[in-house]
Amino acid sequence: MLDEHGAAADVVEAVEAELDVLVASVADSVMARVQAADSESSAALHEALRRGVTSGARDALARLRSQAELPEQLLPDLLELARLCADLRFDPTRFTDAWLAGEEVFWDRLQVVAERTLGDTALCWDVIKAARVRLRGHSARLSELFRRACEQEFARVAGIDGNSRLGAVLRVLDGQWVDPGELGYDLACHHIALVADASPSLDAVVGRTERQLLRVQAPDGGIWGWLGGRTRISEAELDALIASQRSSDARVALGEPAEGIAGFAVSHQQALEAKAVAVATKQRAVRFADLRLLIAVLRDGDLAKGFVERELGELDRPGERMRELRETLRAYLEHSQSVSAAAAVRRRDRKTIERQLRSAEQLIRHRVSDRSDEVLVALRVADILQQP
Repeated sequence: MLDEHGAAADVVEAVEAELDVLVASVADSVMARVQAADSESSAALHEALRRGVTSGARDALARLRSQAELPEQLLPDLLELARLCADLRFDPTRFTDAWLAGEEVFWDRLQVVAERTLGDTALCWDVIKAARVRLRGHSARLSELFRRACEQEFARVAGIDGNSRLGAVLRVLDGQWVDPGELGYDLACHHIALVADASPSLDAVVGRTERQLLRVQAPDGGIWGWLGGRTRISEAELDALIASQRSSDARVALGEPAEGIAGFAVSHQQALEAKAVAVATKQRAVRFADLRLLIAVLRDGDLAKGFVERELGELDRPGERMRELRETLRAYLEHSQSVSAAAAVRRRDRKTIERQLRSAEQLIRHRVSDRSDEVLVALRVADILQQP
């Protein structure tokens, strides 16, 4: 009996021998769906799509054969397809669902060839399962590279360079009407704004969503971005975007979902405010909604100082001892009022933490549990206000 590695090699060889049949099946499936959405799509576009499918299939099979890594650059035939989409003003997002259907055709065809080549059901199953594991992320990587290429090509066709696009964005943020063609982005859709410290930070977030991206170099040197789509982004998708970044080195701040030209500006302002708090509190990835109360207090400097004085009392006085007590109290509140957790975070023994908490309560003149939310916000605001 063939081992799994040898069997996989035989299946790949058999598929390559009839690659034209595979490509025709995948391309016909994709084209049928594209034509259903746009009956006037051109023959040139169809031919470019067929070449792109051929290139993608060959790349996938080569990866199965050689154990190569995911592609870092877009395949030339797919780059040509992106250019043609831009030249024809054909919305490339129409390929998204169609490509998913085509991907299933690829796997169906691979299984048919595997069953015919191997003749062993159990071995065939193992080979297909191993192939799916090996190609995990391949289609998503090509899709992301294709989308980035389309953005660049549409900007090229529209004659948009970085400076002119930033100028158009600033006019939108100032409340002026701007032709969407100047941006290469639909202002009437649902948006969520992002602010990042560098382009790779934004790329890490964008790679997890299928939404349209508008990206500009911000005047302060950072990156401004907007994710757009026909539907409002879900809470689950937002939470996943934030969670995926908290363990990375990226610093990204997100506004809240909003719609239309007004929402474009509102979400951006929220992202800017969230970014300022993220920098001050040394957080890597934040969302405006999670900082709403803190941001509201910080918008008025006098209000913020008065709030801190009222909630913390003498605990807000300068000095090393007060700073030590504030940090212990904050760790305690941020970890569900657990003495053990605070002791672990602060690297102190339980008795020291308990003694410091009693001292803090005496200084704020009430039990921490009576106003825990307000005290935690005040501690965070105090920490921000004391920074340069």
